[in-house]
This record gives sequence, C-alpha cells and structure tokens, in this order.
Amino acid sequence: MSCYLTQSRKSARAGFTLVEVLVVVAVLAGLASLAAPSFTESIRKSQINSIQQEFSASFQLARSEAIRRGFPVLLARTTGCGVVLLDTDDWSCGWQIVVDTNRNGAVNAGEPVLQVTTIPNDYGVMHTGLGSVIQLNVWGQAQGVGQRLVITPPPPEGISGPSTTTVCINSGGRIRKLSGEAICI
Repeated sequence: MSCYLTQSRKSARAGFTLVEVLVVVAVLAGLASLAAPSFTESIRKSQINSIQQEFSASFQLARSEAIRRGFPVLLARTTGCGVVLLDTDDWSCGWQIVVDTNRNGAVNAGEPVLQVTTIPNDYGVMHTGLGSVIQLNVWGQAQGVGQRLVITPPPPEGISGPSTTTVCINSGGRIRKLSGEAICI
C-alpha cells in the first residue's frame, strides 16, 4: 500500500504550476518585444534581397531567351496590382518578360509572355529615368546606358531606409547590387 501512495505523490508533483507558466510567458513576451525591431529590419532586408534576386534571375532569363530566339526580349513593368503607380518609372507591381516578335520595343497583344513576377505589397521598385521597358537585343545586351532599379522598403522608411538597395545593370549585362540609393557608374 505504501508503494501506491508514493507513486501518487510523485505524479501530483509532475508538471508546472499556473504561476510558473505565467512567469515564463511574461519573460518570453519581454524578450520578444526587445527583439521585434531588429527582427522587423531583418525581414525587410530579406524581402529586398529576394526582390533583387528575382529581378536578377528575370534579367538573365530575358538575356538567354533573346539570344536563343533571335528576337529582342523585353523586361516590362506590370500594372493593375491595386497600387497607385507614380509614373512609367514605377515598377512596384512587378515585371514581365515578353518576346518582342514585331521588334517595335513595346509590349503588344499576342506577343509571348515568358514570365510574370509580382512584388510584395508596399515595397517599391523604380526604374529611374528609363521608363517602363528594358529591351534586350538579339545578343542579350541591354539597350540604353546606365540601367538602374532602386528597391525600397515599405513606409515609413521608404527610399531613405537602411535596407534600400540599388541594382545597376551595364550594357553587357553585368548586375551589381549597391546599398542605399546609389549612382551607377
């Protein structure tokens, strides 16, 4: 009989009391509130990096398709994502890769769309000074000098935020990533 009582008392002591659980939850909440600002910045930097990598991959795909098909290929901004775009330089909805079968440098109905990429809400992408299209010729070279995209985090940071990134593209297709809003040289 004494063996039964010993086991019963041991099982009554197993586990945590409500007070212990509440203390642990309070400590974890305090630590989480301290870590939240740096965690938010890490998420923004990761998302900006992801957008930059998506653009680089799309650019390389467009280059290879222009060479393979023998037609110019366009990287063109998309619209209609529910975001008010500032002007033709604003690529904040994303972009698409289109084969320019009539070689007019513009996206027309019936031209093959190879890929469509969307941008997460509130992030900005500006193709400053060169408008709504990046044209790649049949040799895979970008037309125009100093192609540049500036990728910005959501408000309130915007362009002055620490995670803002500039993507520079030279005519040969080399892509460089610079921190902040930078001038491509």
